[in-house]
Amino acid sequence: MMSHQNPMISKGIDWVVIWLYAIIVSIGLICIFSVEFKSNDQFFQSLFSFKKNYSKQMFFLCISAVMAIFILLMDSKFFTATPNILYILGILLMSATFVVGKDVNGSRSWIPLGFMNLQPVETCKIFTALALAKYLAQPGTDFTKTRSHAIAAGICFLPIVFSILQNETGLALVYFAFLLPMYREGLPSGYLIIGASLGALLVITLLLPTMPLLIGIAVVAVGCIFFMKRKIKRSRSLLIIIVGMWAISSLFVG
Repeated sequence: MMSHQNPMISKGIDWVVIWLYAIIVSIGLICIFSVEFKSNDQFFQSLFSFKKNYSKQMFFLCISAVMAIFILLMDSKFFTATPNILYILGILLMSATFVVGKDVNGSRSWIPLGFMNLQPVETCKIFTALALAKYLAQPGTDFTKTRSHAIAAGICFLPIVFSILQNETGLALVYFAFLLPMYREGLPSGYLIIGASLGALLVITLLLPTMPLLIGIAVVAVGCIFFMKRKIKRSRSLLIIIVGMWAISSLFVG
């Protein structure tokens, strides 16, 4: 008689990553608690009042744990069937911030939802990862062609544009991490150099005024076109890349 074993939910989970994540979250929660908690506060009352930051963070932690269990119980086909829909939803939410969003520390990237605020640019990172993974996994995707590079870049860089327009330049930089999985799929190393250059550009923006930076970026772009004019004659896509990087860098700085 053959023995039948029920599949375990925990099978395949990287517990090292889970515990590291839990430790980091716990350290952050303890730091917030140590700063905000006063000696005359009632512990349980303040914890469940949702007025203190540590009580809100604890609430979000519980919601995240429930969602994690829910995701484990879901059919994996859900994550291959819905990435495009979720990605479009994320873009729509980011667009909605320009209409119903509120300013928080100079950033108009938050949607008020009662006692909490939703930041779509954070949520869209997950949706972008799923959409990019689905595109790269498609049998028809040939990542040796420029067309595939452009589609993958469009998936990743559209949220970047919204992030910059919302004055969330720091969050926009996070999306450049998607260059790493694309590099593993065959993306030329030059794109990684471009991503690193934008990171360096962010640091420079903290040190120099805007106008000299814009002039410097324009000079570099013109210089690249001049010294690479022979290659540009053979491949017009190189000119598009240079002009595109000039436009993105100028938008990034301005």
